Amino acid sequence: MQRARPANPHAADGTPPFPLPGEHFAAALLWLALGAAGLVVVAPSLAEGDFLSPRVIAVTHCFTLGWITTSIFGALYQIFPVALGVPARSVRMGHATFWVLQAGVAAVVAGSWWRLPLGIAVGWVLLFLAVGGLSWNLLPQRRRATRGRTLGLYASAGHMALGLAMFVVAARIGAALGWWPLDRLGFLVAHAHLAVAGFATLTAVGVGSRMLPMFLLSHGHQEWPLRWIGPATGAGLTVFSAGKLLRLPALADVGGIILALGMGLYLYLAAGYFRHRTRRPLDPGMAIVAAAFGYLALAVLLGLILLALPGFRPTLIAAYGLAGILGWVSLLIVGIYHKIVPFLTWMHRFGTRIGEPGIPRVADLTSIPAAWVTASLYAGGVALLVLGALTGRTFTAVAGALGFACGTLVLLGQNLYLAVRR
Repeated sequence: MQRARPANPHAADGTPPFPLPGEHFAAALLWLALGAAGLVVVAPSLAEGDFLSPRVIAVTHCFTLGWITTSIFGALYQIFPVALGVPARSVRMGHATFWVLQAGVAAVVAGSWWRLPLGIAVGWVLLFLAVGGLSWNLLPQRRRATRGRTLGLYASAGHMALGLAMFVVAARIGAALGWWPLDRLGFLVAHAHLAVAGFATLTAVGVGSRMLPMFLLSHGHQEWPLRWIGPATGAGLTVFSAGKLLRLPALADVGGIILALGMGLYLYLAAGYFRHRTRRPLDPGMAIVAAAFGYLALAVLLGLILLALPGFRPTLIAAYGLAGILGWVSLLIVGIYHKIVPFLTWMHRFGTRIGEPGIPRVADLTSIPAAWVTASLYAGGVALLVLGALTGRTFTAVAGALGFACGTLVLLGQNLYLAVRR
């Protein structure tokens, strides 16, 4: 008797089962909620420019590792098969790396909050394993891609930047053990830029080149900036990080200017997406994305001011970090969640029942007024946080953090409704 073969875990188009991206998105939202709660606690420290506080670092990693990295991993598992025509090597490996990633984030966050060096070290080891697992599972597949090669190149470049950011962490651990000297502030600056401007932004450039024109119904926009954004950003990050790590201010300044040019090109490209859209009124999700690009422009401006002004300016650095991590990357992901999570949920729950009476539409799974409330709370909350850091006003920073937290509560409510909607 012939043994039946196990069912293929991938759909006909190569997309993985919904639980794989779904668990990433659910966990990312929980990290966003934890980060938002922590933001209220550390807002006074941010207003004082104390961004080196262990609790500020813990909250920062709730956003960068828990919210942003987990979201990107889940999105890549879903987008690679659709955009490039190639699936992940193993769905089982995808689930395994998800749990390793969550354990690593939890160890780093807890270790930073309670000042537990061993917990931080264990967390980074787990994160190395998680990133390596995803890289093995997904990135080599782009060589077999039948389409979407630009997206694949940017995703790979983003992961190279993530690898460098983690290599810098390893160098910092070696310095803490006394193996070699390493400037702490230079390490943090290089690490943060490689993670946010490198991993998150380069991935956003690649994924956005496919998704943003689709969401906006944009046609006729220019594509040539995509040939230069990656090289300029990569070169700028490399030179800037080397300058910071080697304590060579002139080298860091040159790298920072090149990096700003790369971000400027991306802003020009994104402006073309919005300018050539045929869907003129923006829905809440794309309004949040538009606000995110506004904060990217603000971050570039603040970064150039930091390069131009001499001395150590902690409140300006805090404002710069808030604009980049919360205003740019976090709001971008929130906006994209408003577009893709309802659609994926609808496909998972109702895709096999198309044509049956009583099936809700994708639009029926979300509340447009609630989405606009989310957009207002997030955009306004980040604005107050940045203003509070720039002016040193604790009340303003706390008000911004509370606004951001309220926006997160509304977003969680929206997604909880998605989870139970039948």
